[in-house]
Amino acid sequence: MLPRIFILLITILLFATTLVAAEPPITAAAFAPDGKSIVVGSQCGLTVYVWPELTEQRSLATRLVQVHDLAFSPDGQTLAAAGGQPAEEGRLELSDWPRSKLLHGESIGADLLYRVAWRADSEMLAVAGPYHSITLLDRSANIVHQVAGHSQSVMTVAFLPDGHFISASRDSTIRVWQPPTNELIRTLNNHTNEIHDIAVRPGSTEPPYVIASSSVDRTVRFWWPVRGRLMRFAKLPSPALDIEWTPDGTSLIAACADGHVRVIDPDSVQITHDVEVDTGWLYTLAVASDGNSAFVGGASGLMRAAKFR
Repeated sequence: MLPRIFILLITILLFATTLVAAEPPITAAAFAPDGKSIVVGSQCGLTVYVWPELTEQRSLATRLVQVHDLAFSPDGQTLAAAGGQPAEEGRLELSDWPRSKLLHGESIGADLLYRVAWRADSEMLAVAGPYHSITLLDRSANIVHQVAGHSQSVMTVAFLPDGHFISASRDSTIRVWQPPTNELIRTLNNHTNEIHDIAVRPGSTEPPYVIASSSVDRTVRFWWPVRGRLMRFAKLPSPALDIEWTPDGTSLIAACADGHVRVIDPDSVQITHDVEVDTGWLYTLAVASDGNSAFVGGASGLMRAAKFR
């Protein structure tokens, strides 16, 4: 029989090996324009998987140490990746999607970027980061303008169809900015804690546009942002870390911190489906083109194809 000290050492080594082998969380995902594959981001880089089998297809070149967001341009030609290295560099990368070739990389600030969004004409992007500001860039990653107004880090950003852009922050507010002057026209302050995400409702092509927002306060709120009006809200059992509309705009999908994916009816604000995917945090979500399933990424390298209809 082995001495007790050897058994203890073996146990410690096995535990240490388990820790080393743990996969980093999946923090970003975006479906390719054809819907047949999905690009996934983590500290391991950028990887393309076949959908829905999730078999690995290829890797993409990147200098991002951490990947926080991925977004394809509306014309399907360019993939934007935002992230960087904590306390060292915020970075935006643009890649030619059909050729999987890195086109541009731009350092923006000395800390991570959190989100990136494209304008409807694919000619401009907005990125959200830790310095209370939003940076606007052209499709060659040249900085065009920066606007500031939040009192804490900007967590997410989105464009409305008419070019207005919206930012949301750890300061619990959503702010609406008007082109071409990029001046602040509305501040929405009904949330009671920091905001994780915002999403523009598909089909909302004429004013008043509709957006959804999710927060640490465990609510998802629906707004007419340009009018500055809160329409209604849903209370969730757990905060939604990432939200996305189905392509037809009839449902909002929420990936939550308790490992559940929840489907919310925006008109009744009822949870119509509740799918337990895991017990850990779900960091990222991408809804498939069929509107019936989604890619979900979470802690410890979790990747799932979740069906909710």
